Amino acid sequence: MREVDGSFTRFHLRVEPDGRGMLMANASAAARLSPVGVRMAKGLLDGETKDQILNETRQRFRGASPGAMVEDYHLIENLIISLSLPGDNYPIVNLEDPEISPFDIELMAPWQADLPLASPHETIAILDRLWEIGIPHVTIFVPPELDPDYLIQTIERAEDLGMIAGVRARATDLNVTGLLDDISMAGIDYITLLVASNTAMLHDSLAGVDDLAKVWPLFAAMLECEIAPVAELPLTRRTTAELEVTLERLLEAQVHNVNFVAYAIPDILAIEENEDFLPASSLPQVADMVEEMASELEVRFIWQPPVGGDPNISLGEQIVRGPRCSDDASIRVNANGDVIPPRGASQIAGNLLTDDWEKIWSNTSFVRYRERLERPTRCDECPGMAICAADCPRNVSGWSTSSGGYDR
Repeated sequence: MREVDGSFTRFHLRVEPDGRGMLMANASAAARLSPVGVRMAKGLLDGETKDQILNETRQRFRGASPGAMVEDYHLIENLIISLSLPGDNYPIVNLEDPEISPFDIELMAPWQADLPLASPHETIAILDRLWEIGIPHVTIFVPPELDPDYLIQTIERAEDLGMIAGVRARATDLNVTGLLDDISMAGIDYITLLVASNTAMLHDSLAGVDDLAKVWPLFAAMLECEIAPVAELPLTRRTTAELEVTLERLLEAQVHNVNFVAYAIPDILAIEENEDFLPASSLPQVADMVEEMASELEVRFIWQPPVGGDPNISLGEQIVRGPRCSDDASIRVNANGDVIPPRGASQIAGNLLTDDWEKIWSNTSFVRYRERLERPTRCDECPGMAICAADCPRNVSGWSTSSGGYDR
C-alpha cells in the first residue's frame, strides 16, 4: 500500500519464471517490466534508497552503463508515481495492449480467475490457493437468489489477502437492501452488470422482468460508493442493432468500462428458429463495427471469449448465466476446485485444491490456451481487431461452451 496526497494505492508485483513481471496498481492500471525493471520496482515499493537499488542492480545485471541504470531507475520511479494516480479500479487487459501483452512471455499462471459464488467454506479455500499460486484477481459470478452473507464473506477474504475482487451479476441479483454498502465496506473493487439493451422490452426479455429498471439506479449507487461500474454487453442480432444507443446511455450513466461477449452458432445452424444468435461468419464484421463504435465513443472495452450458443437452452438463460471466463487472461475455477481454460470445450485440467499447480498448468487442455497467449492469431482477410488477438472469432473450436457463469 502506498499513500499519495491522502489517497492509497494497492500495488501487486508478480514475477514470471523468465524474470520479467507485471506491476498492477489499484486493479485499474498495469505495466509490463523487464527483469531490471522488476528489481527496481521491488526496491522502490520496499522503501529502499536510490543508492541501494542502483548498487544491487549493477551487481545483478552486468554490462549496462551507470548512466543507463540511472535512466532506468527514473523511468520506474515515474511509472510508480503515474500508477499511483487515482483510477477507476477496473483492470482492462486486452491481449494486445502494448504495455501488458502476454505475448512472448513465460507465464507461471493466468492473471485472473473466475469462480461461481459458493459457501464461504468452499470459496475461501479457493481464494487462498489462488493467492498462493500468484493469481491476484478474481471475479465472482453471482447466481439468482444469492445468499448475501456468502458474497460479503467472499469479498472480505479476498480483501484480507490483498486480491483484486469483482462481481458479475444482473441488477436483479444485487437488488438487496444494504448489500451494496456491505460489499463496499468489505472491499469490492468493481461490479459488472449485465446490460443487453437500453430498450426495456429487449433487455428484460433476456435478463428478466423489470431488470433494466434496476440497472441505472444501481450504477449510480456504485459511483456513490466508489465502486467501479462495468457493463457486460451480450452481442446478438437484436442487441447489436441497438448497440450505439446502449453505449451512449451507459456513458450518460458514467459507465466507461464495457465487456463484449458474442453469442454465436455455426453457420449451418443459423436457421430461423435460432435467428438471434450471430452466425460464425458474421463475427468479424460485427466485431469491426463494435470496436469502431467503442473507439469513437471512447469506451474502454474487453472482448470476452465468444460463447457457443446452445439451441436447447433459451438465449436469455445463457446470457443470464454468462460466459465461462471474463477474458482470455483468466481461468475458470468451479466450486469444487476444478480448473477449466477460458476457451474450447469444457475440459477439466485438474483440481486446484488437490493437484499441484504445475500439474494443472502443464495439462494438455492448457496447451492451446498458452499458444493462444504467446502469439497473435491473424489472417490477411480482416483488419487488426482486438477480438482476433486470441483466435479468429469464426473458429468454433475457439469459442467457450455456454456452461459456466454462476454454474457451480
